[in-house]
Amino acid sequence: MNREYDVIIIGCGPAGIGAGIELKKAGISFAIIEKAMPGGKVNIAPRVDNYPGFTKIPGPDLAMEFYSRVKDNNLTLIFDTANSLEKYEDGFILKCNQETYFARAVLIASGTTERKLGLEKEDEFLGKGISYCAICDGHFFRGVDVVVVGGGNSALKEAIHLAKIAKKVYVVHRRNEFRGSDKTLLELKEFSNVEIITPYVPVKIIGEEKVEGLLIKHRETNEELTLEVQGFFPLVGQDPNTQYINIDGVKDEWGTIPFDKTMASRVEGVFAAGDVLPRAVKQIYLSEHDGKVAAKSIIAYLNK
Repeated sequence: MNREYDVIIIGCGPAGIGAGIELKKAGISFAIIEKAMPGGKVNIAPRVDNYPGFTKIPGPDLAMEFYSRVKDNNLTLIFDTANSLEKYEDGFILKCNQETYFARAVLIASGTTERKLGLEKEDEFLGKGISYCAICDGHFFRGVDVVVVGGGNSALKEAIHLAKIAKKVYVVHRRNEFRGSDKTLLELKEFSNVEIITPYVPVKIIGEEKVEGLLIKHRETNEELTLEVQGFFPLVGQDPNTQYINIDGVKDEWGTIPFDKTMASRVEGVFAAGDVLPRAVKQIYLSEHDGKVAAKSIIAYLNK
């Protein structure tokens, strides 16, 4: 079965929801395609600081707030997975697992996925000691030793969450300086069961059937250390979820989508919002703002 809309929004995170609300107000025919959970990566954030209206709030609670906006505004939400986005005559065709969708304009708001380290056994041990989400899986590591690899705010916040659950938390980072905020780093250092190890990089996952340790190496001296841990959280950044886009000129060499002040891409009719954009600052409220700006631009484009 094929479906036709004026606009297809790919991704039901803050950007997609923000855009959907504006398009709904304008009476535009649209659908939001989401492969997992409304709210996007907000669902796996241990804690969100300073989102407007909240000083501190658990990520899943904020995700429910976003989902309530979907329901309250009666937005059309379809659970399906995008496989291929192509240019089609005077519009676009999105092929998904269950159905095919046609639209005159597209908003790409599909966010990012956690980047992997490329270590042997990293895929094999997923769910067997390896996790990319402390708030989702932290209870499995209560009272045991774990290691977090990464130096951004996400890694630091995940480590703080784990410090309240695990017996010992090692934080390994490849540089002596952290990319995360000084405030969050100071909060992490207040925990007596946290040990920060820099500048080291992971070399090998130890274990036969599950994680039993992590071999790390000093970047300057090549000294190696073995951390005896039962949990391993690689948190070294994200890759944009844009693999399904098969339109020349939309993506750059890193898979992100160059954009102008109207949130338009380099291809007419394709707009982008949120974490798929190539910028250093990635915040929930910025993604939401992106979506609203994109919606206004899409309305103008359709009217043109």
